[in-house]
Amino acid sequence: MMEETGTVVELRPGGTAMVLCRKGSACGHCSAADKCEMGRDSGERLVETRNQVGADVGDQVRISISSRTFLKSSFLVYIVPLIVLVIGAVLGGQVSAWIGKDLDPNLLSAAFGIAGLVISLLVIRGYNRKLERERYLPRIVAILGSEQDYGH
Repeated sequence: MMEETGTVVELRPGGTAMVLCRKGSACGHCSAADKCEMGRDSGERLVETRNQVGADVGDQVRISISSRTFLKSSFLVYIVPLIVLVIGAVLGGQVSAWIGKDLDPNLLSAAFGIAGLVISLLVIRGYNRKLERERYLPRIVAILGSEQDYGH
């Protein structure tokens, strides 16, 4: 289970809330924190969450997402397009060899690879719209307090 803390900044219809999270618990225990690009920015992320506990704007909350859900989402968004890019590049080289020697195999490999990447991203985007959105959102699991409690 991956957990973060943040502040509810907006309530949305359908029982969701926008939570502003600062780099914290998940990054603090990561062995790659000093090499990660996320570690080099301000560390603030706006996260849409399911608000099952009835948190209000200004509440400090703990949000959670299962590691399995996080890994499945990451695989779909990062690894699948990379695999399709490589398959497209190899396929482009094969097509170039099949068509003839007049065509630069590197150019056709690059074109097929980029086309495969773009198509895979469009398919993932379409698939993402059909997904049961609620299933993949992080959840607010606890209300820790409000901003007034912390003097902000």
